[in-house]
Amino acid sequence: MKSLTVQDIGKRYLLTSATRSKRTKATLDLKIAKVPLPWGMKVAPRELWALRNVSFEVEPGTILGVIGPNGAGKSTLLKILARVVRPTEGRVVGHGRVVSLIELGAGFNVDLSARENIFMNAAMHGIPRQEVVDKFDEILDFAEIHDFVDSPLKHYSSGMYLRLAFSVAINMSPHILLADEILAVGDMAFQERCLQRVAEEGKRGLTVLFVSHDMSAITRICQQAMWLKSGKLMQFGDSQSVVAAYTRDAMESLAGGPDTDAAQNARLLEIVSVRLVSPDDGRAIGAVPVDQDLLVRIRLQIRRPMRVRCLVDLRVKNTYVFRSPQPEFHAYEERGYYDVVARVPANLLAETSYNLDVVVYVEKSSGRTYLVNAIDVLSFTAYGAPYESEYRKGVVMPRVEWSVQAVEPESAEPGPSAAAGERAEEDPAADSVPTIEAPARAER
Repeated sequence: MKSLTVQDIGKRYLLTSATRSKRTKATLDLKIAKVPLPWGMKVAPRELWALRNVSFEVEPGTILGVIGPNGAGKSTLLKILARVVRPTEGRVVGHGRVVSLIELGAGFNVDLSARENIFMNAAMHGIPRQEVVDKFDEILDFAEIHDFVDSPLKHYSSGMYLRLAFSVAINMSPHILLADEILAVGDMAFQERCLQRVAEEGKRGLTVLFVSHDMSAITRICQQAMWLKSGKLMQFGDSQSVVAAYTRDAMESLAGGPDTDAAQNARLLEIVSVRLVSPDDGRAIGAVPVDQDLLVRIRLQIRRPMRVRCLVDLRVKNTYVFRSPQPEFHAYEERGYYDVVARVPANLLAETSYNLDVVVYVEKSSGRTYLVNAIDVLSFTAYGAPYESEYRKGVVMPRVEWSVQAVEPESAEPGPSAAAGERAEEDPAADSVPTIEAPARAER
């Protein structure tokens, strides 16, 4: 039995014209000009299909990644599955308890304590009270709010609030979990725990629909992925191939269309995946301690012999931190898959979130040619500054070597203070300190 079946669903919104003054006539947009309409006449609302003809099935225990650009319909899909909005057409069949993380904390009352909100939220999902009692300590442990369980939520920090919301949702024993950008939850350490917990629950049979713009996280924890574009399902399959197709399409759009040289060259060389890996065992990770080396693994598929050079760009939002290229072009004599690893030394990064771009050049007889540019292909966080991070500022925080030693005062050349002392000896008045007296108060 399928955990989730979606059949030809579509969601239509009607877009009305912008609010107008009562004294302003409506206009008809003819592209080349706007024609005023007679008084009282209105323009019919325009249709926008956020989703159209989307169908797929999900087996129990599957973690399904949902990817696509902004406005593709990802959040609309999750809202339909969570029964927040009704589809305009089609049907959805789900089996078991559905818990959504579309808007963390929805349904919480900030005037109530965490204890009261936990039981109230469980009751809203139809969960028996005894089941909540049995999992109460586990919820508090994951949210790390034991000392504040009886405090009203309005006194919580945003991080505490989000941790509680995620912990309540993941511990409700859902059969289907809908998660929209859970990487935005809490600090970097808690984000990593969220991903690990989702992966663990998937192994126990939980079906997860995971929306994210982090392609590394998608390929890391999702067995399958679906790619939405302009409300349509472009591809459904294993996460590696779907992410590769989505990245390739994004590159063709950036390059100006599928007929450009960049798109044609992309058929000869493909960035299969870009991952942050552990220096100890090579497993994919989403965060790295600042006192450990950072390893970026770029997996390439070479489809013919060529000379290739990779570059890595590191950014904090729109600020470039650095670009690091391979020392020289590497000759690939045979077709196949290759791993190119860039190692960033420890004690360089700051405690913040980074975005990573990968640029690949191929060497041709005419010179270097732009080949593939994987924009924003990886996001990760660095954490755990070893000492007094509040005094270390910037997008990088290199460990600078400091030293202190006692020295003898210089005697060869008299400094300014010594010369001033000699002048003071010559002029006795220099030793006198002027006195400023307050004016005497006049007697009445």
